[in-house]
Amino acid sequence: MPFRLYTLHFACWGLLLTLTGTLVRSQEPNLQPPKSGRKSTLGMPFVAVPNTTVLFSAYETRVGEWNQFLRARKYPWSFEPHFKQDENHPVVGVNLQDAIAFCNWLTEKERDEKFLNNAQSYRLPTPEEWDAAAGLAMARKGAAFTAEDKLADSQTFLWGILWPPPAKAANYADREIEGYSDGYEYTAPVGQFTPTAEGLYDLAGNVWEWTDKPDVKSLTNGILRGGSWAYFRKECLVSSYRYTVPADLRMPTIGFRCVFEDKQRTAILLAEREATNKQNLQDQIRKMQTTDDADKAAVEALRKRMAGGENTSDLPDPSKLTPPRAGTSFLNTLGLRFTPLETGSSMLICSTETRVKDFEAWLKAANGTWVKKPPFLLGDTHPAAGVTWDDAKSFCQWLTEKERQEGLIPSTARYRLPTDLEWSLAAGLKGETGKDPAERHRSNPEHFPWPTKSQTEWRPPVMSVNLDGTRIPGFSDSFSYTAPVDKSIPNPLGLHEMGGNVSEWTEDVWPAAPDERVIRGGSWLMFERDRLLTSSRDHAPKGSARADLGFRLLLHLD
Repeated sequence: MPFRLYTLHFACWGLLLTLTGTLVRSQEPNLQPPKSGRKSTLGMPFVAVPNTTVLFSAYETRVGEWNQFLRARKYPWSFEPHFKQDENHPVVGVNLQDAIAFCNWLTEKERDEKFLNNAQSYRLPTPEEWDAAAGLAMARKGAAFTAEDKLADSQTFLWGILWPPPAKAANYADREIEGYSDGYEYTAPVGQFTPTAEGLYDLAGNVWEWTDKPDVKSLTNGILRGGSWAYFRKECLVSSYRYTVPADLRMPTIGFRCVFEDKQRTAILLAEREATNKQNLQDQIRKMQTTDDADKAAVEALRKRMAGGENTSDLPDPSKLTPPRAGTSFLNTLGLRFTPLETGSSMLICSTETRVKDFEAWLKAANGTWVKKPPFLLGDTHPAAGVTWDDAKSFCQWLTEKERQEGLIPSTARYRLPTDLEWSLAAGLKGETGKDPAERHRSNPEHFPWPTKSQTEWRPPVMSVNLDGTRIPGFSDSFSYTAPVDKSIPNPLGLHEMGGNVSEWTEDVWPAAPDERVIRGGSWLMFERDRLLTSSRDHAPKGSARADLGFRLLLHLD
């Protein structure tokens, strides 16, 4: 009778050697329609999972889907498991980069087919999202998570606390688990075992599944979850077990599962969660204030937490500010730092994009409303996005009048948007030719607004810019949406995010389109090489208010 031999390497690392082979039974997956979610163009169903903002594939990526990727991308991969599989079995022998490449390909394919928009994509789940899919309290209960929950998580399997597993629980090394049999010698077709309450199959067993943390810059190691057909040790099969392995490891026990993310949906869910959290904090404050021995310090701490910890105490003391001078750095009343565009220049450009708290200060003064404020969470120091060109111009006028009245800037000085050529100069692109922005558009095919290793290496250095990092091979950043304006490495002029975070309005009219204005720089939604060139231009009607569009100030002293 065929059997398996196992060698455990480190904690539960199964290196499998096979003495004989067994034919795999070909079965169609026993998948039910998803309770909520969507289907990919490959027919992969995705379902919602509580306390996550993504949709999980109902099953592990199959051989058939993997083969479509290999053919379309001509991807260099040749792993051959020592057992037979058909197209309904989970693919094995993929490393972390292989799995990421599949997700990126499927995203590109469906965007090209207009099945996805630029805010939607496929990727691997994070370890925390996988925790939620497995029903762990640490991910499902949030702030209500207790020490008792932590203990329970450390002892819980996908099906509960029973051991050995109940019938049809998962595809494991059953002959090594006394009292349990699953009927499969190696991998099983997906969908043969009991799904989770949300409809996820094989989350435990069959193959280990890669998870990924997009904010981690190095792919030296990866985290596997869920166990596989070759595993039997109880401590390795609890749902909370995280198996850290080299990211380049390819084994017949390792596969992956995709998740689908819609950043607009994510933003709405996060905003709803934030509103719920704020309501809970308000309830706490009311409860504490009605108590005779109310702790005023605790109440005030909760108030600050509810406001995001921001207040006006970080604004500079106006009496200590120095009026601006040509060729020198300048700090204004909002705490924005300006630097000369060139040596001795009377034009000073802001080192950061205009922030949320700056924009809201104008709105408050003007009794205005932020009509197109993006739905995702924005901190005070994130760039103001969803801003029209007219909004940006009105902001400049307000700040000019405010600081003239306060005597900080002279009557000849004014805040405005940079011109198209001034923006290029600030981004390090000098000597552009062409009579207008349209002629200058992508005129330099090698220059980027960040330092590169060579002309052929365009990928941004780590922490130099906030882009759609999951779509740029070899690059990632720590933010799904906008980032605080000063978290990136500045350029030689000391300017942050000239090539990302949000695209920026300029003064210039787009040729032959009187109502349109020139837009410069990449954004958190961009990943394409040509669009990220310093010389690349965009344009839009001045009434446009996109979630990836903001502005940067220039102070003109003359």
